[in-house]
Amino acid sequence: MPCRLVPRGLAVLLTLLLVAPLVRADADDTVNVTAGATVQHNDNLFLLPSSANPALVLGKSTKADDIAISSLALKLSKPYSLQRFELEASLVDYRYRTFDYLNFTAFNYAAAWRWSLTPYLHGNLTSDRKQALNSFADYTGYGTRNLRTDENTRLDGIFEMSGSWRLLGGLAQSTRTNSQLFVQEGDTRLNTAEGGVRYDFRSGSSLSYIARNSRGEYFNRPQPLPFPTLADNRFDQRENEVRLLWQVTGKTFVDARVAYLSRNHDHFGARDYAGNVGNLNFVWNVTSKSTLTAGAARELSSYQFSAGNPLSGATSYISTDRLTLGALWQISAKTALRGRYDHAQRDYRGAIAASPLNDRLDTLRSAMVSLEWQPLRTLLLSTSLQNDQRAANQAGLDYQSTVAGVSAQVSF
Repeated sequence: MPCRLVPRGLAVLLTLLLVAPLVRADADDTVNVTAGATVQHNDNLFLLPSSANPALVLGKSTKADDIAISSLALKLSKPYSLQRFELEASLVDYRYRTFDYLNFTAFNYAAAWRWSLTPYLHGNLTSDRKQALNSFADYTGYGTRNLRTDENTRLDGIFEMSGSWRLLGGLAQSTRTNSQLFVQEGDTRLNTAEGGVRYDFRSGSSLSYIARNSRGEYFNRPQPLPFPTLADNRFDQRENEVRLLWQVTGKTFVDARVAYLSRNHDHFGARDYAGNVGNLNFVWNVTSKSTLTAGAARELSSYQFSAGNPLSGATSYISTDRLTLGALWQISAKTALRGRYDHAQRDYRGAIAASPLNDRLDTLRSAMVSLEWQPLRTLLLSTSLQNDQRAANQAGLDYQSTVAGVSAQVSF
């Protein structure tokens, strides 16, 4: 972390350190308040290639920035008979030293009603909202602030039949909006209905099958678009999933999921895609103080470029293969060391027109290490270092970025 830090962030950090000994909090309290402050240094905020001249691209002599992040969160949890009500709401303020046009304050929340009509018929009604900057790995509007807002509402239920069989059902709506035009991942609303069955083993493991049917729409798309594209307005999405939660031993756990996903557009079949997706996650509690995790996943996601855009090839979706390794070492009762490594390949598919920029393939690597220290029950201090890299088979898309940060969190 360089010595030139954000004064506002340091002031908040020092304030939290001073008040921490005076407050008290209990995880079982009905109401908990958490205040946090983080100071970060990012040496390549916009994820520019090493060959890029920041003065020409950004109008500044540097591509680095210092960021102060302040947060205040309120958490409520209240049981009532067979019901439980939960609410977590937060304000998160982001302040950039150099590129201050990126400053914003996010209002995030997650609310839940853990409902139960009888001990055998229960479920969840949840709603959440999260706001963040679009990643500059994909969005290249360097002179603008493009905020992404994700909102989700879901109602699900479980009916426990005799024996170990369970009936599953749910309804959900997910909405994603961008504050600026982002054609590749445009504003989308997805309405989903699902149903399935699950078998619970006495060991604590379970095996389930769920079928999902969704109706989606793209909205807030200006007409005409700034470059020629096959921009549909509606699509149908179907997914058939089998999932195994397996308690292998007292120290090992496996979460395995395999599904077939298909998306079909109303007017432009060239944008359709389908294929197998899933994940395999493994958790091993090596000792009482150390845990290792490993995961593999395949994902399909919409990402719509057009050959008419001079900055891109013709792409309808991305296929991502991901490997993840993680470790936790509880050094002492108050100190913990965490590490994580991700390796992913992103294959840009679904070309709708010939272009020399088709067949794009990215390799992404991310490594992170963090050290946590909890000197008081109400105070958590941490420092972290993260490095992200992308290597692409097309010129001008490689980047490397390192982010270092320190943070403090106080619970009341």
